[in-house]
Amino acid sequence: MNRMEAILLGAAVWLAADAQAADAGRREKPIVLPAVAATTLVAVPLDADVHAAAALGYGDLRILDGAGVEVPHVVRDATRTDRRPVRRTASAAGPEAKPLADDGLEIVVALGPGKEGILPQGFTVRTPLHDFEHRVAVSWSADGREWTPIVAEAVIYDYARFMDVRDVTIPLPSAPARCPGGRYRIVIGDVTQEQRSQLAELTRTLTGGVERERRETTLVDRRPFRIDGIEFWYTEEVEQRATPVLADQMIVGFRAARESDGRTTRITVDTRREPVTEFTLATDTKNFSRQVTVEEPPATDGDGRRRRGRPLATATITRIDVAGIRREQIVIPLPESRQPTYDLVIDDGDSPPIAVSAVTARGPAREIVFLAEPDGDYRLAYGGGLAAPRYDTAAIRAALAARAVATPATLGAEAVVAMPPPAAEPFRLLADGRFQVAAIAVLAAILAAALFRAARRLDAQSPPRD
Repeated sequence: MNRMEAILLGAAVWLAADAQAADAGRREKPIVLPAVAATTLVAVPLDADVHAAAALGYGDLRILDGAGVEVPHVVRDATRTDRRPVRRTASAAGPEAKPLADDGLEIVVALGPGKEGILPQGFTVRTPLHDFEHRVAVSWSADGREWTPIVAEAVIYDYARFMDVRDVTIPLPSAPARCPGGRYRIVIGDVTQEQRSQLAELTRTLTGGVERERRETTLVDRRPFRIDGIEFWYTEEVEQRATPVLADQMIVGFRAARESDGRTTRITVDTRREPVTEFTLATDTKNFSRQVTVEEPPATDGDGRRRRGRPLATATITRIDVAGIRREQIVIPLPESRQPTYDLVIDDGDSPPIAVSAVTARGPAREIVFLAEPDGDYRLAYGGGLAAPRYDTAAIRAALAARAVATPATLGAEAVVAMPPPAAEPFRLLADGRFQVAAIAVLAAILAAALFRAARRLDAQSPPRD
């Protein structure tokens, strides 16, 4: 091997070592979690340091225990489960009715099995009747012997004779005069009312065609107050569908510059590669409507020419405040991206530029979820471009599907570590694109040099021509 071959082979070895060193750099953070007494689902939010060094698909993330053994995990979007009040209605169980001496009616009801822990907010009297008005009182008792008044007087009514107005509900106060469960006594006064008929009987007496007497009779019906049942209502908190949590992402800095054409403003935003789904511009400028394009930063071709970055999204920002009209839309949505730098290009046309004072980025908050064992010591490793692992995560996904509440944990300080290539991946370096390009270039150079020397030897050994 001559000097040229030795140099080329040395370059190949150096390039391969450099490609391997690029993957060897790793970072770690300790996972700080509370003491757990059993196997516990733990969620660790990913911070800006992790996003800055982790691969796009988070395939290089590893959770290691105290012995350095990898722990299965799942990377997911952090979600928030909102709860909202929903009004529920149920029928009271076991009503007991008893007429009273003053033409009243006493009804004693319970909430029924399975409803002992409910505190009702009111009762509804189901009746098919119309045209009535009754006074109602409600008491509560824990054992059915001593009664505590909770509604001194309420009115249920139906004025269908005059207009379609009806209310047969009895709201209960929220004061702590009662406890869940127990029994309720509803006393309805004057349950047998006189109802005057809307039709009148007219009798006329005539003599020789002359009316001598007129008599008008109105029928009065004593109608009992028919009750089909008693219902109660209460409020129950129910979970809505889990929604992803949007977090404010870190902005390292931004700078605005006017383009040479005088019609465009380019705002360059530097981030830490956190996922971004929207930008918001802060400005005191009023009465504008401009198109904004979010682009990747410009790049330089191999021939030295500068080309425009790939567009990621386009939106229109608007702020109008004139003649009582107020309208504002200064949020720029875009598909999720983890670029270190973005260019926000504002098309000003011939109008003055917008004075942008700040830029805010928002995107989904991500977390890594795993099962922690009692007295476990865990750390998160990331960076280095490792291939994505294949873990058995059935238990984690089953717990998440059952909406198990994960114990929150945090990350400690970052440390840079050097990790040798895993023994289970001896050919990972051969699959690296940088190593392949370097190896092909070196082998091509060696082959060209060998062919050149062989050609020279053949020329030296060939007989001279006539």
